[in-house]
Amino acid sequence: MSATRHPQGAERRAPLLAALALAALATPAGIGAAAAQTAAPPATDPAPAPSPTPTPAPAATPAPTPEAAPRWSGLVYGDYYDVLRSHRDELEQRNGFWIRRLYFAYDLPLSTAFAMRLRVETNSKGDFQSTGVLSVYLKDAWIKWTHGAHAVAFGMVPTPSIEFVDGLQGYRPLEKSPIDLYKWDSSRDTGLLARGRLGAQRTEYALELGNGSGSGSETDAGKALRGQLLHRFARGLVLEGYADFQQRPAGRSRSTLEAMLVWQRRAWRASLQYGHQRRRGAGRDGADLGLDFLSAFAAAPLRPNLELVGRLDRAFQAVPGGETFDYFPFSEKARLVVGYAGLDFLLAKHVHLIPNVEFAAYDRAADGTRPGTDVMPRATVFFNW
Repeated sequence: MSATRHPQGAERRAPLLAALALAALATPAGIGAAAAQTAAPPATDPAPAPSPTPTPAPAATPAPTPEAAPRWSGLVYGDYYDVLRSHRDELEQRNGFWIRRLYFAYDLPLSTAFAMRLRVETNSKGDFQSTGVLSVYLKDAWIKWTHGAHAVAFGMVPTPSIEFVDGLQGYRPLEKSPIDLYKWDSSRDTGLLARGRLGAQRTEYALELGNGSGSGSETDAGKALRGQLLHRFARGLVLEGYADFQQRPAGRSRSTLEAMLVWQRRAWRASLQYGHQRRRGAGRDGADLGLDFLSAFAAAPLRPNLELVGRLDRAFQAVPGGETFDYFPFSEKARLVVGYAGLDFLLAKHVHLIPNVEFAAYDRAADGTRPGTDVMPRATVFFNW
């Protein structure tokens, strides 16, 4: 990146500094009633995902019961961002406001055994080039059948590993989980999803057969098979494992292995996640390409309405397609360390202000050069209903 710095940098970052100052004033005294609330991680999905729920036992004296009411829910998160440094010179000085996600969901229980969901999404263009208006598209569309501790959903459904990590960490408003972030898989696929609990219900499983085309339509004969198994030990320890096989055209299939260890306590939570993916024929001269990451996450309360959160990933190879990623593009020339750190202020129930900074630092590339470091301070607002 160019060594030239911009003398007007302090002036152009005044709005961001003002936003951070506002966050710093969000103390228990300034928030008032919110001071008595316990800071909770921003739930990435306030409505129920297609997971099994116990079937109610019949009443001793059968009697008609009113049909369960439909539920409307949603969430919004966005930022004021400032590209403080970038490996791409043309992105420096960029700053502004954007909405990175807006969800609107409708959940309807059809009977004691069946339920459905429809959810739409829209977001600002994040490629730093497009100027078009926000487009609305379908995010979830499924019907679920539940029997005891097991359920099967059909339609456009979540993929198991991404949904599990996002829900457990609770900070999807800051960044995608690694498998989603590095484009190893999509957060949605169209197909069948079976989930349930085993034994004493501390062990959970998920199996999914899908098109392997994400939120788009099927375009080939290949399919994706995903499987997940996790166990919740006593004292807040969780061990999770995941594997998938995704068929692609021209023999370019992919296979993924992932494992995650989680510690959960009343006062804090932390996790360590490792992933490996092999892409057939995607390397140099048609060789297979192996990709690996290690991700560490932690969150801990500092006050009743304030939580410190951070994540650090190590990508052991350069990230394919990184320059096309929305909101925070990566250099594709060298392996990197990427992460974020932030303070989560709970302003009111379901309303969060999270000043944070996301960064990426690169190793030397094969040609001996080193891409410039990426640094993006943000003031993130998140709320749901």
